Amino acid sequence: MLYEAETGNITMALAGDVLVHRRFACYREPRFQGLLDIFRSADVGYANLEGVSHRYGHRPAMRKGLFYTAFPPECLEDLKEAGVSLVSCANNHSFDYGEGALLETIGHLDRLGIAHAGTGRHLREARAAGYLETARGRVALVAATATFTEHHRAGDQGPDVVGRPGA
Repeated sequence: MLYEAETGNITMALAGDVLVHRRFACYREPRFQGLLDIFRSADVGYANLEGVSHRYGHRPAMRKGLFYTAFPPECLEDLKEAGVSLVSCANNHSFDYGEGALLETIGHLDRLGIAHAGTGRHLREARAAGYLETARGRVALVAATATFTEHHRAGDQGPDVVGRPGA
């Protein structure tokens, strides 16, 4: 018996930065729906999650920059429904609202089953690949960023020290 994963025919839809600040599942324009159809029909839908997802219970972290990006968790639900199944979280906005929002984002992604990489509860998690299992094979994502301030960096965990969340 030949498994689908052995055919070598995995399809991927790739997007760049996704800044979703409000629900979008209600839009029905044909060109927009056509884009969603591409993502929904792919085995893997990838995007760079440019921001954090939380309930706005966190204050913006101190950083240089023009703006902070965040969006409610329902937007992640729309992304999943749109076919996004794998996201990178390491970028210049991953720590905009501090540790709490970063950890809340990871929780929402895990709850929704959206694979992710680039941030974590400590350095080991932030450096780890995110894995997505599909019928046609396993996909791994490693995500990194060079545009962040030093205090956004995830910290090592040791026998006597709890790691620091970050990118």
